[in-house]
Amino acid sequence: PTPGKPVPGPKLPAVLVPDFSSATPYDRLRLVIRKSTVELQADRTLQWVSVPGRMLAQGLRSRLEATERFESVRREASPRPPYLVEGRVEALEIDDVSDTARLRIHLRILRTDGGVLIDQTTVEEQRPVNGHKPSEAILVLRDIYSQQLDGLTERIINAMQQDVQRTAARDKGAADTQSGPQ
Repeated sequence: PTPGKPVPGPKLPAVLVPDFSSATPYDRLRLVIRKSTVELQADRTLQWVSVPGRMLAQGLRSRLEATERFESVRREASPRPPYLVEGRVEALEIDDVSDTARLRIHLRILRTDGGVLIDQTTVEEQRPVNGHKPSEAILVLRDIYSQQLDGLTERIINAMQQDVQRTAARDKGAADTQSGPQ
């Protein structure tokens, strides 16, 4: 999946997008197969190029950079940028029982000064897989995460843009009251 294109609009501050954390079964290279409502199994033959938390965060960083809306998009904080996007992979699996592929990610957008929560969301999608072929399921998972990351990119831009505008209006209001009538 390729990142998006430039998105018109004002430049936004730098953002930190570290690798996402992952729920225990999804923090490994091996693809997770759901065998029942309570049983998960790591596939012995299929694996991701990198662990899902790193893979999905890198996909999001690439999309954010491609928009050309941010001063910078970083994986590590030095110096710490004004905004932070934290993610957690809660599911990335093939469900053998229902022949579906499933992704669930929780995302939080914070202002690093004071850790103020700007926005948060959980995205979840489950799609059918044609046939019982793991290679087909991987393509479905890739399509799901690509489309979800595109949507999250748009959400991050909107949330940060609104926060920047609110902060500027609040700061302007505070400056006006401090200067008093002219």
